[in-house]
Amino acid sequence: MHLSAGPDLFHWRGWRVLSILVVAALFLAPALWNGYPLIYYDTEDYVEMSFTWQPIIWRIMTYGAFTWIGHPFGTLWAVAWTQALIGAWIMHEAVWAWVARYRPQVYVLMGVIVALFTGLPWVVSQILADMFAGFAVLGLAVLAFGDNLSRPRRLALVPLVALGICLHMSHVAVAAGLIIAMTGLHLFSRLSLRLPRPRLLFPVLAVALGTAAVPGLHWAVTGQAFFTQSGQVLQLALFVQDGLAKKYLDEVCPNGATFKMCAHKEGLPYTADEFLWGDSAFDDLGGWKAMHDEAGAIVSGAIKTFPADVARAMARNTITQIDLIGSGEDLVPMSWHFVKTVLKRYPRDFRSFRFAMQQRAEGIDFTLINQIQVPVAQAAQVALFGLLVVAWRRRDRISAGLLVTVILAIIGNAVVCGALSNPHDRYQNRLVWLALFACSVAAIRLDQRFTRRKPVPPT
Repeated sequence: MHLSAGPDLFHWRGWRVLSILVVAALFLAPALWNGYPLIYYDTEDYVEMSFTWQPIIWRIMTYGAFTWIGHPFGTLWAVAWTQALIGAWIMHEAVWAWVARYRPQVYVLMGVIVALFTGLPWVVSQILADMFAGFAVLGLAVLAFGDNLSRPRRLALVPLVALGICLHMSHVAVAAGLIIAMTGLHLFSRLSLRLPRPRLLFPVLAVALGTAAVPGLHWAVTGQAFFTQSGQVLQLALFVQDGLAKKYLDEVCPNGATFKMCAHKEGLPYTADEFLWGDSAFDDLGGWKAMHDEAGAIVSGAIKTFPADVARAMARNTITQIDLIGSGEDLVPMSWHFVKTVLKRYPRDFRSFRFAMQQRAEGIDFTLINQIQVPVAQAAQVALFGLLVVAWRRRDRISAGLLVTVILAIIGNAVVCGALSNPHDRYQNRLVWLALFACSVAAIRLDQRFTRRKPVPPT
């Protein structure tokens, strides 16, 4: 039976729906193999917030609100599948925006490539906001450089990008940095036809909505509008790790400073995680709330007193963060940690959770996975610069825009998470997959754009 062609705004044709489901399943492959979505230490806090709506000082509430999706279904699988489908749809729009021909084949191929050679599926499969870090960046790139997408389709992408931005403060910071960079590119693009020229309206709208959603939700729940209440304490913990806190306390405590940490400066631990979560004086000093003001005073004082040392530490941590891209950090057995939450909040999930591969005594071994994926990611990051040179020479402003966006996002994420928080593999692993994706798409574009065959018009 033949159906006349009509408006096809969202391309809900059967084979496209199937391809999106296939890519979403590829993104969820680790969870499907595990028998349950992967659980991280932070998962418990976010799940609890979705039930109690009580803020936890070291978390923002937006991802907790997102996990409410599991409530009507009575399972965290609903959260995992929602994450996978959002990611699959954003990638679908990216391929349709930048690839001229064989889009369905390229889309599925991209899903296979990132599933096999990057840690993205392990990120998507976690009940954690991390997967949105990369897809928020990809969405911003589509909004800025996706000229092949119709205006309604780009507009429809705005709330998904805003959602990805608002779920973690590091996403807000990276996205804001990208908007500043895109604004600069837009202004300077008039000087050369080789420079990428991003469209700014939709990216700015997405970042504005995502940024405003964080204090907006906090105000709706608590009556107070704030981004985070833990930033100063987290920065203090990093200064403890870098030795800057002790150096500053050694300088000011003998001169009559009244910091409570003066009495504990000789026993400060070596790492930020040990300071916050281990056997340290942090709890004795009053914890997150009591240390908020003192943490801010110590951090600002150390910056003013030792600016060169702080700058060197920031540079060192940024470089360290760029190099930390392995999958599976802290994906250890969680039977001891999450069991009470799953029994209380999702009792139907208990059996699947308890007998998941993650809960086995030996845990999940990521050695072989990282032996393959880490070199691929490192090579892809280097290739970004090579392909950028090629795109520049061939005046492919769209490919250049995509590559520049990914390069800036990788560096910006390393600054935000490494220099301003604490370097960890999971922070960079959550978006380093963009390097391989961007290189693949740019290579396909360069091949298709400069072939003798005439590209088919965008659909």
